Amino acid sequence: MQEQGDVVSRAALLQEVPPNTDHPIARKVIATQEDEISSQPAAKKIMTVHYRAKPTAQYSMNDDRIVIALEQNGEYRILKVYESDAAVIDGKLYSEDDFDQEFISIRGLRFLHIRDHLSGSGGITMHDVYTIASDGKLSTIPFDESRSKLLKAGEELRNGQYLFANGEFSFEAGIYIDSDPECCPSNGAYHAIYKLEGNFKHSPEGAFTPDFKFAVAKEWRSEK
Repeated sequence: MQEQGDVVSRAALLQEVPPNTDHPIARKVIATQEDEISSQPAAKKIMTVHYRAKPTAQYSMNDDRIVIALEQNGEYRILKVYESDAAVIDGKLYSEDDFDQEFISIRGLRFLHIRDHLSGSGGITMHDVYTIASDGKLSTIPFDESRSKLLKAGEELRNGQYLFANGEFSFEAGIYIDSDPECCPSNGAYHAIYKLEGNFKHSPEGAFTPDFKFAVAKEWRSEK
């Protein structure tokens, strides 16, 4: 099974992942995507391969594996591997999360977007947005998570969710006080729209490295 750093053929990437101790069901290829993501001095071609096994335990997530690879002269160097937190419990395959991926456009630039869906979290999804340096190193674009000035003393955000649509990320979360149960924020909801800031920086050594972040462009509160 290929791991980060390996250089493999396209045919090898498209083979199903055979069973092993932690994953007793073969994971078959369910999707491949190949596209360019923005870099300097030129875009780079990235391939993602999504493998999946259906779990055998009730209420489990899918047992997934996503491989991100950089095309180099007809071969592929594996840059990153995502795997579900899976285990065999009472003889049945159980998974804590699964994934999906897409190439997205923001501000005329192309990025790779990976979503990690978490079991037992009320539908919480983690988001990684990848850019790439001229030397082929992947890096994630951070979201500004500083405390909002709209929050009052004693308030906090819980159960937040990011959403990508129409070329931009938004965020929504409940506004809670300490005594609130998880189901019921007392003070309504917080909303934010993010904008992409930054670009590729040219170092004295001649390399281009990404220097991006998602910053809050607009934020507001709403009642329950």
